[in-house]
Amino acid sequence: MRPNIKVSETVLPETYRGPDGMRVSLYPNGDIQVRNWPYDPFEDDGRHFDGQGSWAYQLGTTAPGEEKFPYVALSFDESASEGDAPVEDQKLMVGGSSEDPVLFEQDDPDGCPDAEFRQ
Repeated sequence: MRPNIKVSETVLPETYRGPDGMRVSLYPNGDIQVRNWPYDPFEDDGRHFDGQGSWAYQLGTTAPGEEKFPYVALSFDESASEGDAPVEDQKLMVGGSSEDPVLFEQDDPDGCPDAEFRQ
């Protein structure tokens, strides 16, 4: 899976399902709602939460001079979560197509996605 800059921000609001019962709903007003979301996506410590917050479509790189890629930054509202929520924003790359957008988490750009979220 590769990021696709041709996937527009306007087609992203929808509910996406991921592995292990994870779900993320992006709303047109910039709100998000998540279910069974891992507290730390890089550690498999078993902590998950249901919560809400906001999302923003952004373009970025992992290193200066590299090609920009689209991603969705997720910010969680700690007071609206059951239990605790991550303080740092989490990023999901944007891929797929305008007709079938896919959000995915990827640590290594040369490897397979760690998690894919589809409508």
